[in-house]
Amino acid sequence: MRGASEQVTELLKSARAPHRLGLIGFGIVAIAFLASVANARLPEHSPFITKILMPFIFVGLASLLYHIGQHVHAMHQNALRMIAMDRESSMASPEHGMDKGDVIGES
Repeated sequence: MRGASEQVTELLKSARAPHRLGLIGFGIVAIAFLASVANARLPEHSPFITKILMPFIFVGLASLLYHIGQHVHAMHQNALRMIAMDRESSMASPEHGMDKGDVIGES
């Protein structure tokens, strides 16, 4: 499982780009919200704001969804690594203390 551990390390090192993309997506959604408020306040600019509002929301939510997916992927990889490490440690040193003679059905 050494290769999986290295993959997790590389994934966590490269987590800055999806994090920035998530922040950018949140900013775009916030700008779209402010644009919708401006649309209600300034009716003379309504056609322009209405045309750009839907693409802004789409791009912002898509980048937020990508960020959430990358976060879940990193958590899943970390959980798999921890399970593999736990299995390796339990195989190396049995914690239950049973010997061959202690198994039921063997004498």
